Amino acid sequence: MDTIVPQLNNLAIVTVVDYGSNHQLQQEIAALLQPLSRVDFISCPTQYQLWNKSRCINMILKKTTASFLMVADVDMLWHPDFIKVEQEKWLPHLVNYYLVGIMTRQESERIKDFSDADIKFITDREATGISVFPVKLLKDINGFDEFYHGWGSEDTDAHERCKNAGYEVRFRESEVFFKHQWHEKSYRNTSSKLPFHPFLERINAQYLNQVITNKVVRANDNTSWGKPCEPDDYKALNSPDHYIKINATYEEVKALLASLKNQQGLVFQIEIHRHPDAHTLKTMVKKRLKKKTPLFISLDLVNQMFLEEIVLNYRNCPYTYLYDMKDHIITCTLKL
Repeated sequence: MDTIVPQLNNLAIVTVVDYGSNHQLQQEIAALLQPLSRVDFISCPTQYQLWNKSRCINMILKKTTASFLMVADVDMLWHPDFIKVEQEKWLPHLVNYYLVGIMTRQESERIKDFSDADIKFITDREATGISVFPVKLLKDINGFDEFYHGWGSEDTDAHERCKNAGYEVRFRESEVFFKHQWHEKSYRNTSSKLPFHPFLERINAQYLNQVITNKVVRANDNTSWGKPCEPDDYKALNSPDHYIKINATYEEVKALLASLKNQQGLVFQIEIHRHPDAHTLKTMVKKRLKKKTPLFISLDLVNQMFLEEIVLNYRNCPYTYLYDMKDHIITCTLKL
């Protein structure tokens, strides 16, 4: 923020969107940003949800009255003259995006001015994360596609749909205006209960391929987009209307997911356990004798099925989702 705020003047407003950091961190960020002029903060109560960068962007896009919307990750140092130098190049028919200089861990841990911070290498045109869009254009294509959850592809998707709409997308590679600070990557491990789909990034990549192949222009046509996270809706998760407990069989999980579509306005707390008979001797014998048994499935598969259902049908709904690999339980509280 030290590299951004001094150059805002009356030219721009920065909005920091926190999509589900722990509560203490959100409070610390709010306190840090509160004294800064022309800086807004949106704190989303989306702890224990899949990360959805597209929704973060669209919440701002839906309400902005600005001519241009810039998307930038929070881990960047900005050139002190970026806005002054570049604003004249932002045109109504043009999307600009920028290369990034990558700093090492050692360099990132030193406190330096932008010009003194050394970089190890620069990104190429495949890195599309820092972009400036004409707001009208971005609204015309329904913003960023909120199908994308987790990491990857949502920014390239937006570029491709802008091009499909007949607009120019220009890579600005003449100067390093941004330097990426090193930070740890907190991917999910076996001790974490946070929601994680192991193949989500691959699904995102294949979805992007369909956008390119089919020359898609508009996203989010069949669902609302840019929906803010209303705190009162999330408070309702503390008082479920129904409790459901099932075991991990294909038929039970499919029936549960199908039944949720008919239960609007209610809060469900759902527990899915590893089936106690899945690996017993009795079950093995019955299978060997070709006798009928439930279609046992692993909790890993249940996790993938459930998260895919959330992405497709319930991504705007308040929910919490936990997968305890140690105790073999998936717990989801969902307000439909």
